[in-house]
Amino acid sequence: MTTISKFKGKIRDNPLVALERGNRDVMLNIWREYLNELLELNAKSGRRQLLINRIEQAGDFDALYRDWNDLDTPERAERWLALIRTAKAQWQEVEDLCLRCGECCERGSPTLMIADLHLFENDTLHMTEVYTLRRGEKGASPRTGEVVTMTEERLKLKEHSGTKHCLYYATDPNRCLIYDQRPEQCRQQLCNRSSDERPPADSGYLTREVIFGQHEELWELIAAHEQRCSIDRLEAALRDLAEDKAADSKALFDMLHFDHYLRQMLLQEWELPPGALDFLLGRPMSQVIRQFGLRAQMTPEGVFRLENMP
Repeated sequence: MTTISKFKGKIRDNPLVALERGNRDVMLNIWREYLNELLELNAKSGRRQLLINRIEQAGDFDALYRDWNDLDTPERAERWLALIRTAKAQWQEVEDLCLRCGECCERGSPTLMIADLHLFENDTLHMTEVYTLRRGEKGASPRTGEVVTMTEERLKLKEHSGTKHCLYYATDPNRCLIYDQRPEQCRQQLCNRSSDERPPADSGYLTREVIFGQHEELWELIAAHEQRCSIDRLEAALRDLAEDKAADSKALFDMLHFDHYLRQMLLQEWELPPGALDFLLGRPMSQVIRQFGLRAQMTPEGVFRLENMP
């Protein structure tokens, strides 16, 4: 669409008179104001721009803009009303549809639901592409940015390094690489809806036990790790450390070492890919502990050393 600076003439005081008497720049500004009222989306929204493109193409807006100065009053009225009808019809047609603008994909990856179990069974998802947020861990809400504490375990698709973009989101053009097999949460959410307006999930959250519970040996390792390295135990050990309980703080170092060497065993003896460990065991304890203002570094002697983060 042609870009024109905003018209500020007094003729805009009455939109009907403005459309009757004004030039194409007046019409363009009235059109922009109408779209703002119709769409009610943020000016930077990717969905908004896709909708505008769709509406203007369907309504042949470029031709109307080009012809406007040469149209008489009845022709202006007829074509303007036709454009408004087209805009409303297009808006209603896609109001509850995903337009694949990428806005949700850029805010963060989806949390997996039980209904997504088949995505592992049909090899759409691989365990190297998922990570676990364990109960008690802190994570940022993709919608509000607010840091929240997980009250239950969550499995999430990974994100592109250094961004919040979902692993399966690609740009130029914006697209989901598994759109026809996208997770349930992606199907339910629309970027033009608030959290309260989204339909409730048809199933509960997917967990590691649902996926691995039948694999007895592997599940025993996961359960043992969760028992020995739970966030509750970590917080208790950190409280002991703060109170300078040297004997009790040994539990903190036991957790760090158990987590580290279990991961090494899974890599070396089970020959699991490194990317799978954040799924099977959650994020390393040496990363989780950063949420509490501490850095854990492995020394050349194979033991962890703690220091306060700046």
